[in-house]
Amino acid sequence: MRVAASEYLKVLERAEDASVGREAWLEFAAELGSLSARLRDGLNDANKGLGIASAREAILLYLLRHVGEPVPADHLAGVSGIAEWARRVRELRVEFGWPVESGVTRDDLPYDHYRLTADEPDEDLADRWRVAKEARNLKKPGGKDAAGRARLLHYLKAISPRPADKEQLAYVAKIQEWPRRLRELEEEGWQIVSNVDDPTLPPGSYRLPTLEKRPPRVREAIKLRYKILDRDRGTCQDCGRTPAQGASLQIHHVLPVHKGGKNEEENLITLCIQCHGGRHALMGGAPKDELLNPEYEADLRDV
Repeated sequence: MRVAASEYLKVLERAEDASVGREAWLEFAAELGSLSARLRDGLNDANKGLGIASAREAILLYLLRHVGEPVPADHLAGVSGIAEWARRVRELRVEFGWPVESGVTRDDLPYDHYRLTADEPDEDLADRWRVAKEARNLKKPGGKDAAGRARLLHYLKAISPRPADKEQLAYVAKIQEWPRRLRELEEEGWQIVSNVDDPTLPPGSYRLPTLEKRPPRVREAIKLRYKILDRDRGTCQDCGRTPAQGASLQIHHVLPVHKGGKNEEENLITLCIQCHGGRHALMGGAPKDELLNPEYEADLRDV
């Protein structure tokens, strides 16, 4: 393995010569490919010599040495000694319940980094993946595949009130537009909660806290809520906090509806739950998002 590594570096040094043309570079690239295969074989032999039975075991042992730390993908490729190392990481999550996060499952991790969050398998995670496989194969009464929206709802209901990460949701939906389907379900009255509503959820995760539906919402009201959140950059307009800082965001009418306020952009503002409560200091109880809960403003008349 040392010989292959040494030869690899020598070829790279020769390839870095500015005078190297396209044809010569292709020959260098072919030689590097052959040396890379020899290096992988050497890594596999070294793993076996140390009693590491498989690439998956090597990856797990390395992640366990770095629990809670972001690990670059090339480190995992190196310790595995195989080209298909990413599949082995997925097997650790899906088949065995090891809580391995990545840029696919977390919006706050670089796309090419992974992180093991605990030193024991998560039985709940393994169960959610089992349910995800069932939901992915959901059929209509006639035997045809169910629509992506139906599969998503089936999955969220089956694991409620537990959360689903975006990798699981994309897997269940089998379509790239799955976030849009979640919005459609919300418009129908399903109370789908995200990191914006519940900052304890990892970014990119969603859950269905209850199987009870709200009265169906008007599509424009849901769109308007997202528009206000986007306009205010997902930030409380009073204290400046975001979900990443532990803030749960809600929409507030500057001029209350019962005093003539309208669902117009200039009359709507994003507030965290604490600042929203401050705006309604005499209301009692926890404040609610006023676009998602139109009855909440009406209840304030008697306060």
